[in-house]
Amino acid sequence: MGAGPSTAVATLFFKYFAPIAADYGYRFSVEQRSIKQKGGIKASGEYLFGRIGRPLNVDERAEHKHDLFLASNRIAIVIGNSVGIKRISERELEDIFTRKITNWSSLGGVDKPIMLIGREATEALFGVLKEDYPFFTSVTFDRVFMRDHQVINFIESEMGRYAVSFGARANYADQHILEVDGLNSAVNVGLVYDGKNINHPIINAAKKFAQSDKWHRILQRYGFLPPR
Repeated sequence: MGAGPSTAVATLFFKYFAPIAADYGYRFSVEQRSIKQKGGIKASGEYLFGRIGRPLNVDERAEHKHDLFLASNRIAIVIGNSVGIKRISERELEDIFTRKITNWSSLGGVDKPIMLIGREATEALFGVLKEDYPFFTSVTFDRVFMRDHQVINFIESEMGRYAVSFGARANYADQHILEVDGLNSAVNVGLVYDGKNINHPIINAAKKFAQSDKWHRILQRYGFLPPR
């Protein structure tokens, strides 16, 4: 259990790690519902692993927690179904979120106002975007959601047809992706485990598999990037 941005890659990891885990008498279930980074860290006290959507910070490490990165999650700009464009520049991205551009027609799209959909200030991928693109720190959103699936449901609804937001690329279908030339923001995602289990054989086996060429080939096959 844990952060939403790590759901897809953790599901993939344990699919291929399962035969190794079975040799130790373990099986794994990946909860698809997000309980956030904090929930994943808490879960690692009860289970061998929780899920994290970003690297642990200093305070989290002070709780004797350790991260095990599985992949680097690419951040995507996502749009509603009726926007009418598929590619913009980095400068146009800034103009959208700073409201210098307020209608999709200015970019060759439909003649409709742009609706900005955001995430809570502490969301992992949003934090990376604010580091890579400082203009995101002062964005005022029209709506704010707490989880990826809420953003997905909204942009697929009638109300979200002309909306724009962001999220983990792996969580969105291709038709929702707005390609941004030069955008390469990504964040390490994966698992968290408690220091009391640092020498556990399953922890060691998971580390070894996560660093293996086999796992990196699997990541490439499914469109993920190896951890930074």
